[in-house]
Amino acid sequence: MVAPPRCLCHNDRMAELLMGAKALVTGAGRGIGVEIARLLAAEGASVAVHYRGSREGAEKTAEMIRGTGGTAFVVQADLTDEVQATRLIDETRDALGGLDILVNNAAGFGPLKNLAEHTWDEINDEWEAVVKPVFVLTRAALPHLLAQKHGRVVSLSATLLQRPAPTYGAHAMAKSAVLAFTRTLAREVGPDGITVNAVSPGMALTEFSQSLPEELKNAVRDRTPLRRLATPDDVAKAVLFFASPLADFITGANIAPDGGLAVL
Repeated sequence: MVAPPRCLCHNDRMAELLMGAKALVTGAGRGIGVEIARLLAAEGASVAVHYRGSREGAEKTAEMIRGTGGTAFVVQADLTDEVQATRLIDETRDALGGLDILVNNAAGFGPLKNLAEHTWDEINDEWEAVVKPVFVLTRAALPHLLAQKHGRVVSLSATLLQRPAPTYGAHAMAKSAVLAFTRTLAREVGPDGITVNAVSPGMALTEFSQSLPEELKNAVRDRTPLRRLATPDDVAKAVLFFASPLADFITGANIAPDGGLAVL
């Protein structure tokens, strides 16, 4: 699957960690997904750039990868549809010649309101948008990963689990399920050589955070030991770690690239 770590190159940076690997990154048409796809490709992986509605962004991501000598192709699917999720896995394997790394980055985000103000249908909609894509796509990929006896699954959760915030309850509930799925699946497929891990970013500098009040962003930054908000690159590096041979003996784990907020 993934080449073992090599010695340092002449420029003192690690050689490509993912040379020859085939990766699928969901939601790679915008935000953190763009940087995950770019970084995996920069480390030698061929990347399937998935999108649901952000076609232009996905095309730009693939062009950026190809422009630096990497391999990428764009594929569309609504991951709340099980048939489309299965098709996405099949198209990825056909185009790349296999699948080694699945990054479950895509997720929806419902209306922000206190839990008591939500209807059950709204809670269910949040689960459909956050949990279902992770579940159905991973399930579609598992037969291939199990057959080859190796693979990496990395899913994006959230630090809202450790630090609940008013009005974000529905999203936190759904992301909690992603983490429970990650830990349980890690135990189930570990004997077959597959690792399953999670990355839980805090507030990051994405399109979504741009819409948040400056005073809120400043307050989070000022509470963060490293005194800044996460960039998409910060989150992508954590994903790269789990996808690489550096994490060969790590499964069921969760990393929070949050600048140290987790220690408070």
